[in-house]
Amino acid sequence: MVDVRNVRGGSGLDPIRAELDELLDSVQVATAQATEAFFASYDEDPDPARLASWLIPRCWREIDYVYLLNEEIRRYGMQFERRHITLLAKQSFQEAEHYDMVGKAIESLGGEVPTTVPAEAEPWSRFLWECLDRHPLSAVAAWNLSETSASGSFEPTFRGAERHGLDEVTRIYKQIEKDEKFHVGLGLQMMATYVHTDEDRDEILRAMRGMRDIAWRTFSPESVAAGRDS
Repeated sequence: MVDVRNVRGGSGLDPIRAELDELLDSVQVATAQATEAFFASYDEDPDPARLASWLIPRCWREIDYVYLLNEEIRRYGMQFERRHITLLAKQSFQEAEHYDMVGKAIESLGGEVPTTVPAEAEPWSRFLWECLDRHPLSAVAAWNLSETSASGSFEPTFRGAERHGLDEVTRIYKQIEKDEKFHVGLGLQMMATYVHTDEDRDEILRAMRGMRDIAWRTFSPESVAAGRDS
């Protein structure tokens, strides 16, 4: 397996590497546990509408990334190497594909694809955009931790979907898992390349700490209940 954290780009992250790795590890574990809990509850009540509700904030995250990445390029792109502009645009395209793919899965379960931010995803989205306003690397750090958090959901999702014969959900998330490795690696490479000062490092850690406290919750059974009751 490719180690997406072993990226070239510079040594600017070295002073905070230990905390950065701890944040990424902790949110991945928390999300895996939350996803396991959701599918354990789904085993007891395998209502397609519940699964559709669980997918809705994930679907929104994909299109919100499209908006965010394009705005990152618009605001800050001329500070980056051309290759990183290209790679950010590639990620944006893949996120748009994911929005379409997850949207089709939601529709197949009888749900409606979100066209505005769902209530349970609003804290996540608001924080992400606040980070974009603060610093060129702040939003990169926030979405990097969020993407790492999401990666903790893949294996529990595959197991849960297999138990219920949800082959299309498995197929979609197998493709998303493959793309997310590129996204996580790109975010780390960009931070390693463009971090230069203690202020840069402080902004990265602030963004990651804040997103850690938000991201994994969207995978919990409680988030589904909150979304359906709102």
